[in-house]
Amino acid sequence: MLGKTNLRSRAVVLPVLMTLLTVFTVGIENQSSANAGTEDMLTITGSVWYRERMMVPPDAEINIYLEDVSRMDVSAKVIATTSFAAQAGPPWDFSMEYDPTKLNDKGRYGMRVRIEADGRLMFINMEHIPAFEHDSNTPIKIMVSRVGGSHKSGENQSLKPNAGLTNTYWKLIELDGQPVLAGANQRELHMVLTSEGSKVSGFSGCNRFMGGYEQSEGQLQFGQLASTMMACMETMEQEKLFLGALARARSFNIRGESLAIYGDEEQLILRFESVYLK
Repeated sequence: MLGKTNLRSRAVVLPVLMTLLTVFTVGIENQSSANAGTEDMLTITGSVWYRERMMVPPDAEINIYLEDVSRMDVSAKVIATTSFAAQAGPPWDFSMEYDPTKLNDKGRYGMRVRIEADGRLMFINMEHIPAFEHDSNTPIKIMVSRVGGSHKSGENQSLKPNAGLTNTYWKLIELDGQPVLAGANQRELHMVLTSEGSKVSGFSGCNRFMGGYEQSEGQLQFGQLASTMMACMETMEQEKLFLGALARARSFNIRGESLAIYGDEEQLILRFESVYLK
């Protein structure tokens, strides 16, 4: 009788011990995988600065992104990001970890910086900043430029519209969250909406475009746009994105010298700044 009891006890205890051993082993493997992932992370270091003689507000935040910009026909894929308060003045040093397993040997990777305050974009880098085309021991220096034009030192920087939607030269500076590259012959992408006849015209990177628009109480939509038929080797993809974004426009907002255009669901798709021609 005693022998049967011991056998029954063993029959119950052994499965329990096996279950605990399995759980313990899986836990060790998961922890090892997590540690391995942490140990394999690499770091990009650099600094952010600007030339403007001004200070950002105390609540300003710097957002830095490492992105895959290999394809111009889709939004950039974010590989890594870091954010921190813009304390004191520039330059601001940063250190950002990224997972090298997310990179492709044939990929093209860039850095993007946005300085925002109270939900308002203040600074952005206007040029493509290669992430890895430099000595890995040398920090990346990223210069950002102010969005919405420059102001004299000490001038009241009101958020009320200074530029009107119509009869203003609007220079494109941001397209689907990405800095805009110069077009053919280093010409800047832009558009002008005229109040008379509700016409729009501009330069999309390779070709000139023209058409009509409808605007009412913050709503903005462009009609069918016509363009010249030039072919450019390096700017066609960006031009396609620009014209496609205009077709998706639904609303707009002007703050100071900055024009933001939104698509469906209030998604920001285009950002311009006014330029005063001499």
